[in-house]
Amino acid sequence: MDYDTIAALYKNAPTFAALRKDWLPLAVSYLHYAFKRKHEVTLPQDVFREGLDAYLEHVNATLPDDRQHTQSASYYIDRWSRDDDLIRVRSRDDGYVVQLSPHAERLIGWFEEMQKRGIIGTESRLRTIMSMLDDVITHSTEDVAARLAQLIERRDQIDAEIERIEQTGEVDGLSDVQIRERLQHINSTASQLLRDFSAVEERFREMAREIQQAQLNPELRRGDILGTALDADERLEASDEGQSFRAFYEVLTHPHQRETFDNLLSALFAMPRLLNFVEHNATLQRLTSHLLEAGERVNQSNQRLAEHLRRVVDTRNVAESRRVQQLALEIKHIAGRIEAPDMLTATRRTFLTVEGDPIVDLPLERPLFEPPERVEAGERPRPASTHIDADALIALYDTFFIDQSALRENIARLLMSRSQVTLAEVVNSYPIRQGMAEVVAYVVIAAGTPQHRIERSLTDTIPIAAPDEAETRTVNVPRLIFSRQSQPEADLV
Repeated sequence: MDYDTIAALYKNAPTFAALRKDWLPLAVSYLHYAFKRKHEVTLPQDVFREGLDAYLEHVNATLPDDRQHTQSASYYIDRWSRDDDLIRVRSRDDGYVVQLSPHAERLIGWFEEMQKRGIIGTESRLRTIMSMLDDVITHSTEDVAARLAQLIERRDQIDAEIERIEQTGEVDGLSDVQIRERLQHINSTASQLLRDFSAVEERFREMAREIQQAQLNPELRRGDILGTALDADERLEASDEGQSFRAFYEVLTHPHQRETFDNLLSALFAMPRLLNFVEHNATLQRLTSHLLEAGERVNQSNQRLAEHLRRVVDTRNVAESRRVQQLALEIKHIAGRIEAPDMLTATRRTFLTVEGDPIVDLPLERPLFEPPERVEAGERPRPASTHIDADALIALYDTFFIDQSALRENIARLLMSRSQVTLAEVVNSYPIRQGMAEVVAYVVIAAGTPQHRIERSLTDTIPIAAPDEAETRTVNVPRLIFSRQSQPEADLV
């Protein structure tokens, strides 16, 4: 933190550049309103522009003529995008969505911190520091005896508290001030965590830009470009924030840890005493979904980086293939000139003789042995009745009407808590009630939706409960994997 460092940051950092802009109050106030107060991570650009038009009209009505913002909403959106206040992301319908950049997150956070807080929590922060110190000391020792002594001491404390509660029938609780203090600390920590995700996502975008710059260098070969990308990815994975994010995402997506986290939030909102403190706290109410969405955005950035690498390799492959074709064509021209009559010498020699068609038989092209699939027959099928009345025909027709929207809703409910599910997991929560026609409907959904897929090399056994039979039949089907819809691809151009 010397003079030169501060001077360079003040001159070049986008956050300080924004502080010198005349439209800073407009940008910060509207970005905070559109993203923070409404608790949005991304917004369609058209919706963002319409909201900015209305906001400009409202703000200009309160300002004198010489201070009004006279430019259009589209102008400010383009300007904020060029100045790195906004990130525009291409959506799947060839439109754009916008999201806050890392430095815009920091800028809004500064203004939030400068505003007066409801309570200055000192006691909760001190206890947080003490708890973290205890956690570091407890889990940093490799001495088995010391660790056992710590656990025994903790057990004795718990036993003493149980005995005291049984004797007195009283439980020590937090006061209203302590509750407000701790909830404010949780809220600020959660908001800071969500802001930090954009910085991790920005690291992946920087890596993508490095790859683009390397790709434009004609002297670098494909291996050099891949080496640059892999080195950058390795540096990010080995960094403190990379390792911390990986551990965070493993905790959040682990079924048991996720269930524990959800149960804690549910218990928080279910306690009558805490209702006045949390009923209007939108950050805590949507914390799980915000964390999952932010983590998924970081993963999507990593996937976009991998996809960009694949395109780099494919582009270089095409260029090298064209070069090989050009060299082969030059060889053919040289061979043709050698065979031309005006270039023959007194002694004619054969350039190349090939008898018959060339046969290429590569050992590695031979497929591995695959044993034929054995079909295990169960009990003999029972003969069908030849007598079918009109009511039976109507019932048979009705059984083939499957409401695919209800099946899609079943899949969507399960994908709210995980990134992908199989048909077996869906059926475990929502059993088959309408026979094979319902199973076929799930197959149609998997085959007709881009993010879902069918793994034909794997099979799942699906139970089918027949309404008119006591026993449950089963059917083996290829594994259907339903995935959550991915985030839109970032426009790096």
